[in-house]
Amino acid sequence: MSYGYKSIKDQIVAVLSGVTSLKHVYSKDPKSVEQYPSAGVFAMGHTGRFDSMGLSGTNERVVQHVIRLYFRTDETNDPDYEDVLETVADDVLKALEANVTLNGSCEYSLPTTGNWSYGQKETPVRIFDIVQTSTLHLRRDTGELI
Repeated sequence: MSYGYKSIKDQIVAVLSGVTSLKHVYSKDPKSVEQYPSAGVFAMGHTGRFDSMGLSGTNERVVQHVIRLYFRTDETNDPDYEDVLETVADDVLKALEANVTLNGSCEYSLPTTGNWSYGQKETPVRIFDIVQTSTLHLRRDTGELI
């Protein structure tokens, strides 16, 4: 198994696919959203540092992904959209916190921050961005998780 951005994103998508309050989960930030509420998952960045020295030493890599939740706010949608999206956000946070290793793709992972905003897709939307922070300790010679 390869460890890093793609493998972690794939497992975040797998976890979110089990959240029944989400209508669709995208493995990117979609240009348009077909069903609401939906989630898009995409890479944000990483930090790294030496964890131990030597040829078979290890590096610590902390990878961040954004999980962006969308709910439309125009007149054709639920007037209680704020309550609906907050409930979906709680469901997503609970699912992420219950799967600490993201199905073995990292050593541990946690939704560390969340921010609310408004935006525009094909219609006005309410957005909740969750930053999922995942930590890996990798062997430098093989790239394998230790």
